[in-house]
Parts: sequence; structure tokens; C-alpha cells
Amino acid sequence: MRPDDLNVKILGIVGTPIKDGNCQYFLERALQAAESVGRVTTELIHLRDYRIEYCAGCESCLRRVHKIQKQVGLDVIPVPVKGYNCSIKDDMEIIHKKMLEADGILLAAPVYIATIPGQMKTFIDRCRTFVHDLRLRDKVAAPLTVAFFRNAGSDTALQAMALSLLAMGLNVVSFGASAVSTKEGLGIPIRDTRFAVKEDLIGMTLMSMAATQVARSALQMKAGRIAMEKAGILAKTGGWGPVTGD
Repeated sequence: MRPDDLNVKILGIVGTPIKDGNCQYFLERALQAAESVGRVTTELIHLRDYRIEYCAGCESCLRRVHKIQKQVGLDVIPVPVKGYNCSIKDDMEIIHKKMLEADGILLAAPVYIATIPGQMKTFIDRCRTFVHDLRLRDKVAAPLTVAFFRNAGSDTALQAMALSLLAMGLNVVSFGASAVSTKEGLGIPIRDTRFAVKEDLIGMTLMSMAATQVARSALQMKAGRIAMEKAGILAKTGGWGPVTGD
């Protein structure tokens, strides 16, 4: 690949019961900020548009990963799992494919009682295969959240998403960003605009910083991976190969 051909895709995933609300708006602006870096394309998916069942705890994904590891060895990372690795046949198959094809992920959810809502948690639970097969290891990510009150659960919501992204093997390159959707974060509705979050200058600024960091890191990660493959340091299958240069 030539430097002029270097491009990345950032996938935005929003998990909230509300369509076209403040959290979705926050993520849309984040993806625009990511695109401003250049050589970046984006896509936004709303979990409400997909049929996602609860994780059944059947261990099917884990057993398949262990079976493959017995064949290829425990030192092969990521585990070469092909295709969708879940026993539940629903729309998570579509989302898993999008995650594997993306170079970076922005995960957005509102604050619900100092953490994330059930829609986002169900989605995270259904990503369990990635915790074991590490197929997302060369991708970057950051969390985003929108709260009703300032300093009332934003940090814990961000931490919940960041820890989940790390567990999936993603490289979390920013603590993320939070914003409020009420006047000065006091819980007072702003009636003259549908998207009150845009009135939070601090939150919008932090969001732009997080999104552009994800875009820049995704480009750097991809460029570095290409260089390592050319140098023989990283095999194209994803495993570590012999060093052939200095």
C-alpha cells in the first residue's frame, strides 16, 4: 500500500432508548470531527435499529476459540476465528462484521443512574468473543457519554465503556468525553433547542479532542502495521514473525 492510499474507517455505535436525541447528536458531531483529520470515513449505527438478544451464557463462542487454539497454538494472537462467532442468530452478526472491518470505534451512551443503559450493556455482553479471540487488537477506540447533571455519573459511565473496550482487546486512546444536555448541567431543560448538548462548550470541545485522537491513532496504527508487515516483523495473519531488519 502506498502512503497516498492510507485510509481508515471509524465506526460510531450509540446505545440509548432514544433515537435522534442528544447522545446521537453528540456522536454525529464526533464522527464529523474524526473526518476532519483527513483520510477518514465514518459510519454511525444506532443499537435501537437492530435486534439484539441477551447473551445466553452458553459458552459457545469460548469453546470455538479454545478449539481453534488447540489447532494453531496458544501463542497465535489474534485467534484466527473466521466469521461470526456466536450461537445467537440475530443482528449482532451485522454489527460484529462492521466492528471487524472498522479501524476505530467510538462508543456512545447516556448516563443512566451513574452508568450505561441496558441497551449498551446488552451489546457489550454480546461482544464476548472478542475478549477471547482478540480480533480487535489492532483497532483503537474511545467512549463518549451525555448526562443530565454535571458530575453525576459521567466518569463511571465512561469507565464502564472504556474497561469493556479494553477487555475486547481494543486500544483505548482517550479517556473519552462527556457533556451535559441541560443548562449548565443543573438539570434545567433548554427549551429553545432540540440538541441542548451543543450548548455545552466544554463537553463539545472534549468530544472533538477525543474523536480526532481516535482518527489520528487509527491512521498511525494502520501505517505502523503496514510498515511492520513489510519489515517482516508482523505476519499478515496477525501473529508475530521473525525480525528481518534492524
